[in-house]
Amino acid sequence: MKKIILLLSVLFLSSCSLFYNASTHNLESKKKSSPKKSIRSANNNINSIEYIQAKAKVSFRDNNKMKSNTITLRIAADEKIWINASLGAARILIDNDSIKYYNKIEKNYFASDINYINNKIGFESNFEILQNLILGILIHKFEPSSLYKRTENSYMFKDDKFILKSNVIQSIVSISPFNFRVLKHSFAYQNNFFEVSYDDYTTVDDQILPTKIRFTNNGLESLYIEIKSISALEKINIPFRIPKNYKRIKL
Repeated sequence: MKKIILLLSVLFLSSCSLFYNASTHNLESKKKSSPKKSIRSANNNINSIEYIQAKAKVSFRDNNKMKSNTITLRIAADEKIWINASLGAARILIDNDSIKYYNKIEKNYFASDINYINNKIGFESNFEILQNLILGILIHKFEPSSLYKRTENSYMFKDDKFILKSNVIQSIVSISPFNFRVLKHSFAYQNNFFEVSYDDYTTVDDQILPTKIRFTNNGLESLYIEIKSISALEKINIPFRIPKNYKRIKL
């Protein structure tokens, strides 16, 4: 379980107003828009849902083998990301300053600042970046002039000089010309290459959210999230309290 929680934490999801099963939805328009309109629409896409809850199947790499688990994911926009493993055996809490988890079976816990995640993915991030990657939202804007490749079903834009906390990172995004969704976003910094792919989307409260998300680190898929159901909430409960008798560990 400890390895499950480690991988989940490194790569990153009351009363309901609306509830959706996250099956495949035809969100594509038949009309193909221009590169300028596509990237401007993607640039303007923001999260408008204050509270989100999802149930998901996650597949993760453990000793070069892919394994699976079921989680509940809750997001309080711009504040917290909470992950609960199946049967409540372990929990993760990510906020603006820290990442924490505890394991009820092994009676231990881990706590660190956001730099722990940065060291794992190979570049400096923050809570907003992690949240946007989960929600399929661009972490920075692209100019229409940054278009460098076209395919039948996508436009690709590249920024070779994206500045992230004083580091110059190459950032490449692939956008659908039919619904302006992010299809893939990759980052290259020194010898590190990190990529997030979005294989499917659904609509919640008039917002399009990804339901199949792949995380790849240096060419190796490390995490795949498949959302089974997702809802927009009017309020949310994020229980997280580390028992005093739990042993602190290092990961």
